[in-house]
Amino acid sequence: MMFQIFLFPFLFLWQLPQNLLALVVLLFSKDVERLDYRHYCFVLKVKLPQKVGGVSLGNFALISPDCVHDEFTIRHEADGHTVDSMIFGPLYLLVIGLPSVLHLLWYNRKRPAGQSYYDFYTECWANRNAGLK
Repeated sequence: MMFQIFLFPFLFLWQLPQNLLALVVLLFSKDVERLDYRHYCFVLKVKLPQKVGGVSLGNFALISPDCVHDEFTIRHEADGHTVDSMIFGPLYLLVIGLPSVLHLLWYNRKRPAGQSYYDFYTECWANRNAGLK
């Protein structure tokens, strides 16, 4: 129990850039609802841009209202990208966040035949971390 009490503040500081970004997003969001808390991650229902199922920022997994009952999306964000954030810490936004956003924009624009959105390395890693196929 004591270990967990000290681990949360450490993880929060280790992931500070993405946690601050999450807090800014939450500051300007309406109707935020807590769905779950697991693995030092608050899973929250938040209105996100169209075609975005979820976003993981540090200790926060933000899930679109359209995906609150989609266990795959919740696990992908809360159990997948959250682990990447814990691993990469302050580098997460550069290694995972920015490439993931750029891939989403490219994928939604091009929709390449025979290629899944989840084939991209950031999404593969999140699925692997979450134990998803």
